[in-house]
Amino acid sequence: MIAAILLAAGESSRMGRPKQLLDWRGQALIAAQVEALLAARCRPVVVVLGAHDREVRAAIPSRPDVQIATNRNWREGRASSIRTGARAVPPTIDAVVVVSVDQPTDAAVIETLESAFDRSPDARIAVPRHDGRNGHPPIFRAELLPQLQSVTERQEGLRALRRRHAERTIFVEMDNPIVTLNLNTPDAYRRARALL
Repeated sequence: MIAAILLAAGESSRMGRPKQLLDWRGQALIAAQVEALLAARCRPVVVVLGAHDREVRAAIPSRPDVQIATNRNWREGRASSIRTGARAVPPTIDAVVVVSVDQPTDAAVIETLESAFDRSPDARIAVPRHDGRNGHPPIFRAELLPQLQSVTERQEGLRALRRRHAERTIFVEMDNPIVTLNLNTPDAYRRARALL
């Protein structure tokens, strides 16, 4: 069983409006992300909210396997949202995928990562790659959940976690350029929509 943590607590200062609510293939980006994770059979999908809570919450699909975790410390940075999400994930999972709302994904990407994990039982982390570039989202074995629950900005969050487990990280080649998209600015958003 694979759970998902969808990080959606940021203020979107560089975008100038809530990234969570950007149009993505005809729906709010956060809704598209939730639907992609559910289509990949992630259960549960834990959505971490912070800034723009009320507006973003209204755009989240109401599904039995979707739960919302509120990060009241979202101003402390992304690591605080990872901790919030990881603490809401049930301990019975086999793995967890960590998705940032402004880094779009789709079900096929998650399913390919799951298959790679199935073929590599010693791997603790799987990272997608496209055209020579590492991408997102990473997926972590459940044994790393306590470390996800304690990441900090000062210790570089997921980067430090990945470095600690570099020898047991696999890289999964993807044809889909979606794994390298980051919707940080209006220009990046326009380029991503044109690409896809």
